[in-house]
Amino acid sequence: MKFLFTAIFCSLYFIAHSQEQATEKKWLRIGFVSGYSSQNTFLKQDSDYLYENMSYKISNHFNLSKKDNHSWELLVEPSYYRSRHQLFNYWFISHTVPNGDELRAKFMPFKSMNEYVLNLGVIYRYYFNPKNSIYGLANVGPMYIDTETERLQKGFAFSDIFALGSNYKLGRISLDVKCLFRHVSNANLQKPNFGYNAIGFELGTYYEFN
Repeated sequence: MKFLFTAIFCSLYFIAHSQEQATEKKWLRIGFVSGYSSQNTFLKQDSDYLYENMSYKISNHFNLSKKDNHSWELLVEPSYYRSRHQLFNYWFISHTVPNGDELRAKFMPFKSMNEYVLNLGVIYRYYFNPKNSIYGLANVGPMYIDTETERLQKGFAFSDIFALGSNYKLGRISLDVKCLFRHVSNANLQKPNFGYNAIGFELGTYYEFN
């Protein structure tokens, strides 16, 4: 009986230890990322409106596959965006609209907005060496925005991001920087749905599990 309990204990230990190792291998890194993006600061895209934000993210990377210097990763990134918006173009809301003056009075003043996003994406990474890598990122994340504007209805929407970045490891800590393009819209689930565009950058610090 003592041998049986010992065998069961050893089996459970090795299973737990193996799962822990697998988890560490699967969960690559966790970190804090912050950034800034804007509609017109870096590249003039649309003079009709102002849209800019600061972002704050808890970034998790999980291994999908790795071969030689190439890897694919899953990104899971709960995010908060503190955004600023203002309509500049008086004629964006047509005079043919029955309540045009009322809508202009509602939408043209400056607004602060909160965006709550779960970024879900895929990363392709190339390693120059064990410490230094570059990557491309694409994601489509569900989000909630708490303010209605002339461009987007309050409520459920999607946050799409395309980015290029670089990561440098210093032992268990790594430093990360990337440039990104972001588009926000709601797939015509509600009107209006003109959406927002922004170009910016993000800086991050990660704890590396491997």
